[in-house]
This record gives sequence, C-alpha cells and structure tokens, in this order.
Amino acid sequence: MKQFLLFAAVVLVASGTISRTEAKKPEDQEFRRVVVTLRSGEKADGYLHRGWHAESSFLKKENYSFKLAKTPDDKEPVKYTVEDVESVEYVEKTESNPDGIRWEARELASPGLADRYHTIRRMVCLNKAGANATTYWWKIWTTERIGNTDRRVLKTMYGIRFHNDPDKIVYPYMLVSSVLMDKQYPGLKDFCKNWFKGPEGKVHKKESKENDAWMLDMYDAYLAAKADK
Repeated sequence: MKQFLLFAAVVLVASGTISRTEAKKPEDQEFRRVVVTLRSGEKADGYLHRGWHAESSFLKKENYSFKLAKTPDDKEPVKYTVEDVESVEYVEKTESNPDGIRWEARELASPGLADRYHTIRRMVCLNKAGANATTYWWKIWTTERIGNTDRRVLKTMYGIRFHNDPDKIVYPYMLVSSVLMDKQYPGLKDFCKNWFKGPEGKVHKKESKENDAWMLDMYDAYLAAKADK
C-alpha cells in the first residue's frame, strides 16, 4: 500500500509540473528551446514537449525518448529516440551554464551475465571535457531499502568516455575499476583502485567530493604513469 501511495504521489507531482509548464505563456518558454542534431547530420530546432529526463520518466524508459514541438503551443510534437539523435543543445544560456547545456546520445557500458561488454544507448549530459577524456552525468530510478520499505529514488550517475576509445563508450565511474578495463586499458583497473590509497589518497578523496569530474585527473595520471615506463 505504501509503495502504491508513493507511486501515485510521484505521478501527481510529475503531472502537476507538466501542467504548470504548459500553463506558462509562450514567450516564457525559451528554457525549453533546443537544437537537435540527428544522426543523419540534419538539425531540428524546437521546444521540448516531453523530455527524456528521469524525473519525468517514472512510467517509461528513462533517458531514451522525447517529443519536440515546433512552437511552445504546438499540439503535434514529433517523437525522437536516442536511435535518431546525436545531441540536444539547450539554446538558453544562464549564469551557471554560460556555454549552455548539451546532452549527447552515447553508448553506456551495461555489462550483464551473458555479455560483459553489453552497452545501451542513452542520453547523457556533458559535464566536463578534458584533454584525454570527457565526463558526463545522468539520472536513473533505483530501488533502495529505506527502513522496512523498498522505495524508488532518483540517483545521479557519472561516467567517463576515453577519447582514444574507438567505440566511444561511456563507462559509469564504478566500472572503471572493474575487469572491463583489462582488455583495452591494462593497469587502469588497479590504478583507479589505488587512487584513494597511499599518501595522496586523502587528498584525492577530498577532491572527489568537491569535483565530480575528478576521474579526468585520475585518467591523466594513469596515462602519464604509462608514458614513464
């Protein structure tokens, strides 16, 4: 019963958010305006009618599909999925995001028992681009045990794409210290595990709490160590 009530509450909140957004005047909707780059190279300019974001995807596949309207009050939006697009860039610039916000459709590492190299294509937000890698973030729904109840909660995930990866896969941080690295990045698994150990471990832990793109520094250090050998 508690799970049903929680589910109903989330649906009502999501519905209320959509209603408030649609109730705004068209001239107040520029925060929804985006430029979509399709895999064909074509571009589509419009307004997000329904986003891919996990917050609004409680009842559907998160970070996968969205609808784009030609105008803020367009009643016939066009549906796109990650199979159709390369990127989505928000037109509006803000003080906190002076360069704008860019989401990209990328292959996410999603290993399973049958295939440890399995991937899924999803929308991920560009976090920070470095010299040798780029980091991303996205949100997902997960089930967590809180007291005696299993609850669905939103969780922010972070991932990294190595620029020398021909498959351009985004690896969630937790997988960088796994056997997935052994084949293409020998030694990276252990290097990542040891990043928070030794004399500099405490400094690295502090930096990781203050900077969610800390893995860029770790990967740069890994490449430098390889070059010295």
